[in-house]
Amino acid sequence: MAGQRLRAIGQGLTLAVSVLAFSSNARAGLFSDDEARRAVLDLRRADEAQQARYAELNERIDQLRRSMLELNSQIEQLRSEMAQQRGQTELLARDVAETQRKQKDLAQGVEARVAKLEPQQVTVDGKVVTVDPEEKRSFDDALALLRQGDFDAAASSLQSLLKRYPATGLRESTLYWLGNAQYGLRQYREAITSFRSLIAAAPQHARAPEAMLSIANCQIEMKEQKAARRTLDELVKAHPGSEAAQAARERLAKLR
Repeated sequence: MAGQRLRAIGQGLTLAVSVLAFSSNARAGLFSDDEARRAVLDLRRADEAQQARYAELNERIDQLRRSMLELNSQIEQLRSEMAQQRGQTELLARDVAETQRKQKDLAQGVEARVAKLEPQQVTVDGKVVTVDPEEKRSFDDALALLRQGDFDAAASSLQSLLKRYPATGLRESTLYWLGNAQYGLRQYREAITSFRSLIAAAPQHARAPEAMLSIANCQIEMKEQKAARRTLDELVKAHPGSEAAQAARERLAKLR
């Protein structure tokens, strides 16, 4: 009986220890789950906070992108406007340059027309004279015909010049070249008349010695040897240092 009681008491102690151990383990497990839940909640809150920060950053990035797109659009618009302005400026510059060119051409045209009407000073055969532009042009045209060997047209032009401008300052030079044109046409009498008119009007003219030599040449062509010698002698006496006088001396030597 005593042994049974001891066994019963031992079994009861064993059961009590087991219950105590189970209760302690249960409490420990309960405490461990709470901490885990708190850790999970903390992680979840941290993740949510991180996600919120990410969302905020993404929103800022989107705003920056929109701002960049808007800025790029504004830049492109400014570039387009600047290009348009440059084009307008270049067009305006061309218009201004063209206007200036036209004004310059117009001014030059007016000056040219005025110059054609205004008398001008020219030097012909060492003599400074004032002539009308048309008068000078007629003289130059006649000389051009003479150089081309068109003696008939040259003589006609020079005679017309003398008729149109009887008091021209180019009279002596015109008479000299008229005599040469007539000499080319073998109109020796007419040529002598032209040369003598020059000498009578201006005996000291630069062309006077040559005119006297040309008279002698006409006389020689007409076989008037005595008259030619007299003309050559007069030339040597009147203009001894001229080239025409030197030529006259050579011709006199041949005529004697």
